[in-house]
Amino acid sequence: MRSARVAIAIGWVLVALGCQGPGVARKEIPEDPIAFIFHPEDEARRRAEARATRGAAESRRGLDHSAVVHLNTFRDYLAKAFGGRANDEFAGRLSLLDPRSRQVTPIESARAGAIPLAWSPGRDRLLFAQWDQQTLQLFEFERDSQIVSQLTRGPDHHPQGCYGPGGRLVAAVARRPKPEEGGVSRAKLVSQIAALGPGDAVEPISAGPMDGEPACSPDGAAVAYVRLFPDRRSEIWIHTFGGAEPARVLAQGREPSFSPDGEWIVYSRTVGKTPALWRIRRDGTGRTRIGRGSGAEEYGPAVSPDGSLVVYESVSGNRYRLFVRRFDGSGDTVLFADGDGNHVVW
Repeated sequence: MRSARVAIAIGWVLVALGCQGPGVARKEIPEDPIAFIFHPEDEARRRAEARATRGAAESRRGLDHSAVVHLNTFRDYLAKAFGGRANDEFAGRLSLLDPRSRQVTPIESARAGAIPLAWSPGRDRLLFAQWDQQTLQLFEFERDSQIVSQLTRGPDHHPQGCYGPGGRLVAAVARRPKPEEGGVSRAKLVSQIAALGPGDAVEPISAGPMDGEPACSPDGAAVAYVRLFPDRRSEIWIHTFGGAEPARVLAQGREPSFSPDGEWIVYSRTVGKTPALWRIRRDGTGRTRIGRGSGAEEYGPAVSPDGSLVVYESVSGNRYRLFVRRFDGSGDTVLFADGDGNHVVW
């Protein structure tokens, strides 16, 4: 056990040595809070050991553990929604991180395992998802009042969402397929992207059957989402509201997030065997990698409110540290390492 911890520590030293250029100074970091799932150090360590044990067992059974060790938001939700609830021992707590002081404030009114999704345009409300009886639904946390309100209800799951045009929500809508749905009747689930409201109105945006991770542009004019395939490929698509053009593919990848000006989408893309950070303009041009990479796996990017930085999960030895990197790819720096962090929303 001790040797495993030493190896993890050495890994983080190598990651730090691999940072590009001068690190990000604390004064460069905006004060706006980051919403994330917080795992305290003791829980994070036990979580890493449990994942390592599971990975060794899966390797003996011939399974590719490295390909599934990081369950992105979409797969994690769907696994819970249609495969039974996961063990909440390592669920973590929805929390707010002060990126300058590194102080963590749990959102006590959210249940264990709640996952942040998006800030409202005014950054006064946080959209998140958690269990409501037997379905995953969307909730909203008001920063001033500390009140949590439920926004969606069953029977369908609404495991993900963002703030769309005209005050509407854009959400992933997941359900078990009906027998009459032909080719997808043997699937365990169907997930589509849809605009919700007003009332009970549902406006389908994507056809599915495996679409998720919606990310709305700041101007509300477009939504990027992820289409998953049985061979584990994932594509980022973009839909423009009120436009004549159909939705189109932008890039291979997952976990899209818009820049504050709405011009760029940052995402995680695997080239070779290691996931890394990339960016692309919403019109499909300018695709480029953000930095040379740290050597660790890079997931879940989110752009700072001033557009200067990208925060992301750096994964090594089954530990999930939060790093921050300038939007131009320079200055890789540890943002938070006092425990683990997942699913950042900035």
